[in-house]
Amino acid sequence: MSEVVETEIKESAERDARLAKTVADMLSIPLETSNKFIVDADRLYKTKMTMRFTDLRFQNRLKRTNPFLVQVRGLRTVRQWAEVQVASALYASEEEAVGHVLEMVAKACHPGAREPLITDDFDFEVATPGKLRGFQVKMSWDCMPMSSRKNLSNTISHLVAHYAGKGVVFEGMFAPCYGANSTRRPRGQKYITMRSREFWTEVGNGDEGYDVKVGEVCRLLCSEFRADLNDRLVPTLIDRLAQEGTKVFGDGEGNIDFRKLFRAINP
Repeated sequence: MSEVVETEIKESAERDARLAKTVADMLSIPLETSNKFIVDADRLYKTKMTMRFTDLRFQNRLKRTNPFLVQVRGLRTVRQWAEVQVASALYASEEEAVGHVLEMVAKACHPGAREPLITDDFDFEVATPGKLRGFQVKMSWDCMPMSSRKNLSNTISHLVAHYAGKGVVFEGMFAPCYGANSTRRPRGQKYITMRSREFWTEVGNGDEGYDVKVGEVCRLLCSEFRADLNDRLVPTLIDRLAQEGTKVFGDGEGNIDFRKLFRAINP
């Protein structure tokens, strides 16, 4: 191993150690848990994002193109189309990846959280005397389709009956990481939607500003890779999509031929 590589490895380890200490102090968690955050964030955010982007396919992005909106938004060149497609894929991928990171943080930091004994639909559960609450964590209050809501309610009905026979009250909690401004039981559903700030306050053991701290931790865990993604992968992907798009719906001068674009999408 060369001296340069050894130095890079040493600097990376020192950087991770400083990051782990900062995260542990911010979230009031053991250093061991914080070290695990760094490893898991690498898997949940960096690895997933890299895999998603290296597999970004032209035909898939073309299929997801709304040709009417392309015109409404004033996109005229194939490169502009490619830039929008890459940005759209980046935001969608990132929302999913950060959602996994937030779920990881909530499970690790919530007092008494444990893996569900019956795993269907819940990310973790918290037991107190005579009561068990299962938590399903989602990025936002509006990211659960109606079919999933019905499935969650059906699961809760089964678990309520199951635990009633053991003398335990079961409650199913839907915990959006942001956007829910009240705690309530939606009409016709069995789960309780938690106010987002109340959820993070509970995760933080009573710290009413815990959501802000978690946001800062996400920045620390993910922003360096995000910057690297913008510098390294995004320009390459834009170039590749623009080259492929030019062959399919370009006018020969870098502009979009809208008749070709419509026929490519609506053959």
